[in-house]
Amino acid sequence: MSRPRVLLTPSFERGRLSLRREYCRALASAGLTVWPVPLEAAEEPWNYLDMAHGIVFSGGGDIDPARYGQQPHAALGEVDPERDALELTLIAEALRRQLPVLAVCRGMQVLNVALGGTLIQDIPRQRPIALRHQQKAPRWHPSHSIEVTGGSRLREIYPTGYGRVNSFHHQSVDRVGRELRPVAVAPDGIIEALEGIGPGFIVAVQWHPEDLCHSELESRGLFRLFAEACRGDMAKRGESVGGGG
Repeated sequence: MSRPRVLLTPSFERGRLSLRREYCRALASAGLTVWPVPLEAAEEPWNYLDMAHGIVFSGGGDIDPARYGQQPHAALGEVDPERDALELTLIAEALRRQLPVLAVCRGMQVLNVALGGTLIQDIPRQRPIALRHQQKAPRWHPSHSIEVTGGSRLREIYPTGYGRVNSFHHQSVDRVGRELRPVAVAPDGIIEALEGIGPGFIVAVQWHPEDLCHSELESRGLFRLFAEACRGDMAKRGESVGGGG
């Protein structure tokens, strides 16, 4: 029996793929085989998605605000138009196929934009009374709390409705995209997680669970939920399922 195969979007720096090891470790520990996605996948996304049982949209830089109908704020960070194009193409095709989707940090933001939502371009300047969302503590340290909505997939791994997460973003979801719903918020009201409305697996988180896996059951649980959805996709195709995490 084989393990489910998942695509992982990396960053692209000077023509090279840049992929944080923590993503690969977390996904492999959940029983998944990881394939990074090159920029060329934007031209023929089906060639990659045909072989995948799920897709992960990773963290990274800012999204071009033109993608959601805004002018660039003075505090906008570096944007990568090629990565934007790749991920928006992959999201559209993955959702059309009802492929399991896990989106992390920037990944949550690009998912929201792909479905017609908008972003806060800079939390400190546009929401000055907000918490610090770019922590100075190590990546493995949770810096603020979240409240998780009842009846959501995330509530399965946060049964009390509360948790603590790390935080490395200066942008966040503003207007929520169609077919998405907020399922976790920070104490300042910043949206910390989204899920798809419907039976398919679409889960997006603003924090970085891959950095918390070694110390937190909840973070490992999130990757296990995603892996279960990927094994479900594999079984739906009539393939032998293995690699349970």
